Amino acid sequence: MKKTIAIIGGGGFIGINFTTYFSANNFDVTVIDRHIRTNFFNSNIKIKNVDIHNTDELVKAVGDVDYILWLVHASVPSTTELSLTDDFSINISPIIKFLEQIQNVKKFIYLSSGGTVYGDIKESFPVAEEFNQKPISNYGLSKSVAEKYIEFITTQKEIESVILRPSNVYGPHQNLIKPQGIIGYAFKSIKDSHSLDLYNEGKVIRDFIYVEDLAKAVEKFLINDVVSGKTSFYNVGSGEGFSIMQVLEKIEIITGEKLQLTHKSSRDFDCEYSVLDVSKLEKEKKWSITTSLDEGLLKVWKWIKYEY
Repeated sequence: MKKTIAIIGGGGFIGINFTTYFSANNFDVTVIDRHIRTNFFNSNIKIKNVDIHNTDELVKAVGDVDYILWLVHASVPSTTELSLTDDFSINISPIIKFLEQIQNVKKFIYLSSGGTVYGDIKESFPVAEEFNQKPISNYGLSKSVAEKYIEFITTQKEIESVILRPSNVYGPHQNLIKPQGIIGYAFKSIKDSHSLDLYNEGKVIRDFIYVEDLAKAVEKFLINDVVSGKTSFYNVGSGEGFSIMQVLEKIEIITGEKLQLTHKSSRDFDCEYSVLDVSKLEKEKKWSITTSLDEGLLKVWKWIKYEY
């Protein structure tokens, strides 16, 4: 019998890729989101349009699935206009209400953020899961707070929770209108012959992970036994840092085009260095990346050129 998954926030960039991956790998997938572009999904996938703030409808839409993947988050790291109160109401409160009501679910998997929950790293070394969290943005703070609520509620439920902290995720189906990652923006700037804003001369160091490698990491938690009341935490990334300028240079080589850059000063919410230590995931779950940055960039460029 197929294992059943509900992907909450499945209509977004990561959700579309996850749905495609898990459906192709013999999982029964239900996609739940406020707005879902159905042209991305085949007829075997269940689609339910539900707002996460309607808890009763959300619980009903999930039904009796084995696993829940919570991907939805209403803001991005560059969001600064939300007050902390609004941020809590929009991004954290729906998770709490949902977890308090659900029954008969084996495992709850929450996609946090490895790039923002740890904050600024004063020394340049890959950060392990035990590192003190000192987020410097609303986005990172709300992810960190959500983690703690999930862990607390899990101790009171017959459910296991997994917190995954991915680095900068990229791949096809990224939203190229919202500020959802430098890679998609850079490729679109070349395709449309538009200028790209470059902050702090592209010196910040980032860890990038291709979205299918992230899906394979999630899969590792769908094939093992469930331990009720337990919450575990894992970084998911490449473990390798690249400066933004290095990434842009790779993009110029792939496209054969020169980027038009508008240089700007650094931003308050940008960590200078963010690379994850992924040894825990590699050791305990026998996971490793299969797509190098060069290979992943080429796949994104092909998607933007021929499908976007």
